[in-house]
Amino acid sequence: MPVDAFIDTLGVVTHVNYTDGAYANVRNVADNMKWLGIRHVRDYTPGPSAPFGAYSYLAQHGVRFNFLVRSNIAESIELAAKLNTEVPGSIAAIEGFNEIDNFPIPYRGLTGAAAGLAAQREIYARVRGTKELAGVPVYDLTGFDTRTVETRADSADYANQHAYPQNGNQPTYNSPGGSWIPAAIYSVKKFNLPIVITEFGYFSMPQSGWYMIGVDEATQAKAILNGYMDSAAAGVKRIYVYELLDEKSDPQNKSGEMHFGMFRFDNSPKPVAHAVRNLTSILNASTATRAKSAARNTLPYTLSDMPPSANSLLLQKKDGRFVLVLWNESQIWDRAKGTPVTMPPARINVDFGATARRVDVYDPLVSAAPITTQRDVRQLPVDVPDHVILLEVTLADTPGS
Repeated sequence: MPVDAFIDTLGVVTHVNYTDGAYANVRNVADNMKWLGIRHVRDYTPGPSAPFGAYSYLAQHGVRFNFLVRSNIAESIELAAKLNTEVPGSIAAIEGFNEIDNFPIPYRGLTGAAAGLAAQREIYARVRGTKELAGVPVYDLTGFDTRTVETRADSADYANQHAYPQNGNQPTYNSPGGSWIPAAIYSVKKFNLPIVITEFGYFSMPQSGWYMIGVDEATQAKAILNGYMDSAAAGVKRIYVYELLDEKSDPQNKSGEMHFGMFRFDNSPKPVAHAVRNLTSILNASTATRAKSAARNTLPYTLSDMPPSANSLLLQKKDGRFVLVLWNESQIWDRAKGTPVTMPPARINVDFGATARRVDVYDPLVSAAPITTQRDVRQLPVDVPDHVILLEVTLADTPGS
């Protein structure tokens, strides 16, 4: 997978219309997105509580919006078209109503799922009929029982789900059960559409007990990074982490909802923000000379002794070098105690299929600099922890250091 394509899968939820908290400073939102190295956000279309200019400012600073439609469908789509005209390419998608099981919407005398599904067809038709939104895909609504619906024809271009791992679980692998991102994907697979996950996350307020989402900041960083990788490895088009900022001050930790952010209420970055920045910085760093091996479209690597909880994803930089991403979704949280758990890393043997003149190993939870460097190796034992690490591989026929 090209690095640029991977980075394009990374998104985050914002609430620019929440002008009574951290999102009131829209400049922080733009600066934080640039600092993270990602550009996709999910937010509602402009409304009465936030001026259109705030969204225009973000668009002009490189932010691309997946716009959730408000109750006034026609007005929402008109505003999205207006922004896409003012800043061409700023609208990445239009999304139907959010979690109608939690936030029901009436529609032309209908209620419940029937209302949401009917409204989605109107949204789809209006977007398709708006020339200013030509080529903009429509994401499905969320919160309906997918088991009772057989097709999304004339309703959506992308199937859409939310995934909030519970009980301090990893995003994909948990023993003895519970696979949150795979379950979300499976629930909409029958629609035969590309898939997006428009909400995914953990809040950084440690919790114990059953069906909870809260973990500490360090564990949040591990799980978010793993979830970004799990999603891309599964072929999900884009995943939006909930959310960019802690919305309001909550010094006494009374509301988990106020701790989902990658940045705290005072705009200081949490470990997850540092990890995402390190990840994108590592992936965007290239050599000045394009590699002769750029013609290679794969690295014939093999992995030995991979436990079932471990995963890999192969990326390729613009300069032709490969980045082999490894992560092991072992237990990270003690649900009963409400405390983090650190399991021993998995020793995995990597055979690169050719001599690597240099292998730089990175841990984005630590920094954007290599933690180790190996030279002139074909095989390498690697201790893979409970979170993402990266092996940047410079093959023997690659110029440069």
